[in-house]
Amino acid sequence: MTQQSRSGGSPAERAEALLTRSRSRFLQALREAAEEVIHHPDWLDAFTGAAGECFDELSSQRPGRGPEDVRGLTASRMNLVHDNETDYSIALINLDQRLHDYCGRDLAALHMRMRMQLVGTPLVLQDESPLGTESVCRALRGLKEAERLSATEALGLLQQLEEPLRRHLSGFYRAFEHELANEGLGARVRGRPQHVEPDEEAPDSADSPAARVKLGVHPVDALRLSVLARHKGKPQPAGGLDRSLASALIDRIEAWLGERQQYGAGVPVSLGASELGALLSPTKAAAVEVIETICGYAAEAPRLPTPFRSLIARLRVPLLRLALRSETLLAAERHAALRMVDQIANLGRTVAPDCSPDLPVCRGLLTIVNTLAQAPRISDKDFEAALGAVEALVLSRQRSAVARAAAFKSEVERMERRDVALQHACRALYLVIGHAKPSPVRNFLENYWVHVIAKVAYRHGSDSAEWATRLHTANRLLATVDDSQGARSLKRRVAEIPYLIEELKEGLGWVGLTESRIWDALAPCMALHANLIAGKPAPEFVPRRSSCRPTLSSRAEKSGLRVLKHKQYVPGELPLPPAWAALEVGDTVSVALPDGSVMRGFVAQFAPLRQVILIADGDDNVQLAITARALSQQVELPETQLFRPVSIVDEAASSKLVHT
Repeated sequence: MTQQSRSGGSPAERAEALLTRSRSRFLQALREAAEEVIHHPDWLDAFTGAAGECFDELSSQRPGRGPEDVRGLTASRMNLVHDNETDYSIALINLDQRLHDYCGRDLAALHMRMRMQLVGTPLVLQDESPLGTESVCRALRGLKEAERLSATEALGLLQQLEEPLRRHLSGFYRAFEHELANEGLGARVRGRPQHVEPDEEAPDSADSPAARVKLGVHPVDALRLSVLARHKGKPQPAGGLDRSLASALIDRIEAWLGERQQYGAGVPVSLGASELGALLSPTKAAAVEVIETICGYAAEAPRLPTPFRSLIARLRVPLLRLALRSETLLAAERHAALRMVDQIANLGRTVAPDCSPDLPVCRGLLTIVNTLAQAPRISDKDFEAALGAVEALVLSRQRSAVARAAAFKSEVERMERRDVALQHACRALYLVIGHAKPSPVRNFLENYWVHVIAKVAYRHGSDSAEWATRLHTANRLLATVDDSQGARSLKRRVAEIPYLIEELKEGLGWVGLTESRIWDALAPCMALHANLIAGKPAPEFVPRRSSCRPTLSSRAEKSGLRVLKHKQYVPGELPLPPAWAALEVGDTVSVALPDGSVMRGFVAQFAPLRQVILIADGDDNVQLAITARALSQQVELPETQLFRPVSIVDEAASSKLVHT
């Protein structure tokens, strides 16, 4: 299928085509993995058929179709956990976790890519990917039921299938994501670009300046050619100015610029448009206009804080003096002076808009700029030395921030272990709950019991007997309100309620709840159970869902450290966009925080599994430890940005070309 045919048609047709294609590729990958172990065609069909049903279920959130319709598709087969097969149910949950740990990053990238592809279509994917490990494990449950395998046979099959599934799934996720990316059908991801090129109208002539920019000519070179072209039409003195006269003119202009800067008289809006500027050669006039364009653009740049606009304004006279003397200012290789302007502007974009000129970095830059302003005769070497000083200042600031953050290494690692334990607990509980309707029992599990399971995962691991016991308790509690298996089964489960309540009380006490809070947590469940026992309708229930947003806190014992993480049950996946998933130590970022502030700084360190990131302020002893899941939600906010170097010099030249 060609790229054109894949991207053609209405939005709904494109969405359906993508789903059909991804479903086919997913089932093919599963079948290839299973064929390494399973040699019965009927078993292979049952496995891929169940996976296809789960794919359809997880991808079927579309207009006109409610959640109750989705639940009715395959509810009996898609419930991963069965209370009469505890060992197999826990084995499936643990397999899901291991597959997710192994393939999770590749799956997250693919899920994000598919969401991008579906922008503008009537289909919105749920947080849980239809191509994910949940579909795989539910398909294994479907295979067991379809072929009536014993628990022992099914457990043995899980062990044999795990390695082929890991290998084929990870390969499929990577290959399909690259395929979609190469087609270029999706919208740009959130790792927002820091510069958007100005819109340009289609030029009438291929020789126009805007056309040259579009055709790949460097913006600065295009602006230089544009100025030279204008000067060709102007009358020039016969044979040009005498060399000695030209040199004297430059000396006079340079002295005049220096005097006006020294005594505060200022520089005219355009030296190039002045009487003295009119006497310059076309080459010098082009250099002067480029500098004036850059400085004028920076003076109005809204993303530059006032101290940085002032720095570039103070650089204007040294840059104009250099434009009069340098033979390489506009050479193909970017001149040190222009690179220095870019460095200052890039640094300015990363600090707070209301930053103080007394920041150490601002004072350091001002010292460097003043050295240039006071130079008796400016030269290329002066700017090369100044650029080196700016680069050293920027690097020193970054290294100091990373060094300050090193003291929090153990805290970051401990925070990651706790967050991973909560992730595993949320994932396991999500699979246990399945498609259970909202009820006091489900509310209790999501808001209270998840912390018991998370503590077990942190203390004992998810392969421990304690883990299986706590999950089994959750499943038994759900079973007490499951009316799908008949009155006799429900009566048997209701008889277990008193023993179950004692287990729940013990678990809540273990995580530190007081006696009164334990009873408050259990009261809605107990009221529901009382009505069931009495044969009365369930009491009216208003679902209480905790916020899925992360919580900001400070570490009292760690001065300067703030923490942003989830403290509660979070269903589904929270993948980082690819640009943010590829963060490296030293990258500059800003993160919007729940209290309305913005943390700006450098990525200083990662926890071992990259589930916690430590960001360090470049100027103060302030650090933010943020989980990857919390960051994935904060990137939705406009103040959260990943800064990449851009060129204000090129921006200025492009803007001038477009608007002339």
